[in-house]
Amino acid sequence: MKITIIPDRIVEGFEGESIMEVLVRNQVPIQNVCSGKGSCGKCKVRFFSGVPEPTQSDLKHLTIQEVEAGFRLACEVKAEEGMKIGIVFTETYDRKEVVLLNMFKENLDHGLKKVLVKVPKPSLEDERGDWDRLSHELAEILDFEIASIKMLALDKLPAVLRADDFAVTATLWDNQVLDVEAGDTRKTLFGVAVDIGTTSVAVSLVDLNSANVIKVISLENGQTAYGADVISRMSLARENRENRFQLKEAVKMTINSLIKRLTDESGISTNSIYKMTVVANTTMNHLFLGLDTSHLAVAPFVSVSNSSLELGASELGIEINPEGRVLTFPNIGGFVGGDTVGAVIGTPELLAGGNHILIDLGTNCELFLITAQEMVACSTAAGPAFEGAGITQGMRAKPGAIEAVTINEDGVKIKVIGGQKAIGICGSGLIEGVEQMKLAGIINKRGKIIDPEEASYLSPQLRARLKSGGKDGRKFVLSYGEEERDDVFLSQKDISELQLAKGAVCAGIKTLVSMAGISIADLDSVVLAGTFATYLQAHSILEIGLVPSISQDKIKAVGNAAHVGAMRALLNRTVFKEAIELAKKVKHIELGGSKAFTSNLMKSMYLERTN
Repeated sequence: MKITIIPDRIVEGFEGESIMEVLVRNQVPIQNVCSGKGSCGKCKVRFFSGVPEPTQSDLKHLTIQEVEAGFRLACEVKAEEGMKIGIVFTETYDRKEVVLLNMFKENLDHGLKKVLVKVPKPSLEDERGDWDRLSHELAEILDFEIASIKMLALDKLPAVLRADDFAVTATLWDNQVLDVEAGDTRKTLFGVAVDIGTTSVAVSLVDLNSANVIKVISLENGQTAYGADVISRMSLARENRENRFQLKEAVKMTINSLIKRLTDESGISTNSIYKMTVVANTTMNHLFLGLDTSHLAVAPFVSVSNSSLELGASELGIEINPEGRVLTFPNIGGFVGGDTVGAVIGTPELLAGGNHILIDLGTNCELFLITAQEMVACSTAAGPAFEGAGITQGMRAKPGAIEAVTINEDGVKIKVIGGQKAIGICGSGLIEGVEQMKLAGIINKRGKIIDPEEASYLSPQLRARLKSGGKDGRKFVLSYGEEERDDVFLSQKDISELQLAKGAVCAGIKTLVSMAGISIADLDSVVLAGTFATYLQAHSILEIGLVPSISQDKIKAVGNAAHVGAMRALLNRTVFKEAIELAKKVKHIELGGSKAFTSNLMKSMYLERTN
């Protein structure tokens, strides 16, 4: 059966398949937080023909207006011939660009070189081959022997030489020729730094002649259609090679679409991008490379390789120059990957002395601790709450998301990304909302929302926002809609999800610090990494116990440090070598069987400042 995706894409569905299964199989981006169980309400699609009757899950998760407009949950609808649907766009709001641009300066030593050569024309007296005469001239100019030339460059060399009277620009990676171009193209030398997150992928385009960051953009990782977290994706990849290939294709398509947008908007040819550095957690690294994750998913969590790799772009299907070099950061352990190494490299003050802990907040939270004696790292499964997933009205940080909350006797004041009507809440809004609810007495330290009948001490304005009952427990309305079902609220279930996430992070910090033989007070800084962390207030994360109690001035946000590390390595080979050496020195700690971590987790679930 044929199904049309607006505006003009046609995909095939099979009898018995859900629309979700059709979209995933055809690699159409769609949010799939609950793996198609109908419990998250995120896989909205709009039906323009063949509109099915709403299910109970549709009525639970969609507004009246959405149902009437033809929206349904893709996992709830069986595919039928002639259906015409529209997909809810999943692009992330571009806060990463604000966080990353102009964050660093780096000396240029990227390993690439463009050399303009005037090659002597062949004659009866000089019958050398085209490559022989070019390599000779390059050796004369550079004062070292040229080792080889890539086959693609060798194949087009005769035409390139004769296109501009034997004036040619050769692009070299160390002493190897990657590409040849007619005339003088020395000004067109670019690279991309890629941060593959579980939820989103960010790509920056960098001018390798000037170290200027041209633009940074991000997009939801296409793999989210296969599950919200690394565990669900590893489970899928373990089933068969086809699934593993689909996951690899999904993230490759995300990266290529971002590169195309960057080059189209900047007027740059993809062929002039010759280098790419990649940071990713260990699972994302494996799925990007198409590697087997079977042994990564079970104890003792062994990867195929923790080493950095250098590959050609064409080997991976990355649409830059076919011979462009793709360099992946080394992993530290099963669940502490190159993104942690990148974050440390992107925050060089961590290595300047003292006791520091770096927290890379995300679905999989990585922790890195450095003292005078050692460097240790671990990970803890915070879950997707910080990304807005698993929250009733949670969403990514994009227009319409509540990102900040203030509560006083007069009511609730919110800040919405894009300045428009609130349609959901993102991670920073979730944390501030819970903090403000606690300070106002709407919830207690156990995270329990007060019974409206017992809330006489609250002002009438706040008491009116308390709602009882429902599957997700009591609710507190942050933003009123035109009808009650359009209200943006936090439920008892939402607060519990945050408690699980923040408790895991706090417990990980306590456990790692204790294992190192120091106290929280001995830390010189608590560094929060990740774009999400940039928008958090220190007093909020302390008040709800996301991090143990410490002087507020020791808490520092450094933005998307992993991506900055990737950009530093893109521009400087020495930085990349430092990253490789750093990964070898870090001791990986597995928290899974730690009794200390379990004990700390139980104590860290409360919404209070904690030692």
